[in-house]
Amino acid sequence: MIEQALRDFFGTLVEVSSLDTDLLLFAMLVAVCIITFDSLQIIATRKRREAGLEKKSITLGLDGSKMLPVKNYVSESQGLAGRPDAIIIENGFIIPVERKPLARKLRDRYVAQLLVYMRLIEEVEGKKPPYGYLILGSNCRRVKITNTDNRQAWLQKMIDEMHEILDGAQAMATPRVSKCKRCDVSSACSFKAEEASEQLVKVGQR
Repeated sequence: MIEQALRDFFGTLVEVSSLDTDLLLFAMLVAVCIITFDSLQIIATRKRREAGLEKKSITLGLDGSKMLPVKNYVSESQGLAGRPDAIIIENGFIIPVERKPLARKLRDRYVAQLLVYMRLIEEVEGKKPPYGYLILGSNCRRVKITNTDNRQAWLQKMIDEMHEILDGAQAMATPRVSKCKRCDVSSACSFKAEEASEQLVKVGQR
């Protein structure tokens, strides 16, 4: 039985050696292409998973991807610019996705950033995104943020305040003890919140 296996093996070697060299090179090229394609698929799947994207979503752009680079959105009329971490298509709409890997909870600044992306996409692409996604934390918790008129009005108010500050208006600080404790420049800040002053404010609000 072993002798037969050896004869088969050597017979196969003879057959392979008799093949045309070009055919062998072509077969090797096909094998390399298949391996490369599989590797790219694995990398793309990992990046989609890290970005919190679902399989059913059609990915238009993904940050860090050479095959699907994310588009830079710029609005000269609004004075805004931005680039989401990912752009997907859902239900015929272009949807921005923003990843916050260190976030533990939803914050207003994350929502504002996503609303800016939705506003830019509406102007550049000509179609208003009905929502966007925030991907929070290491477990990729996905939060859907609807693009409502009230939220856009809230965003516009913040943008107007920023423009006023750029034009010379005084910036109004809103210090909080919990934030000031962790601030690296709190010792040199005249707006620093103290425990006692915050307690006085709370008493005065009653």
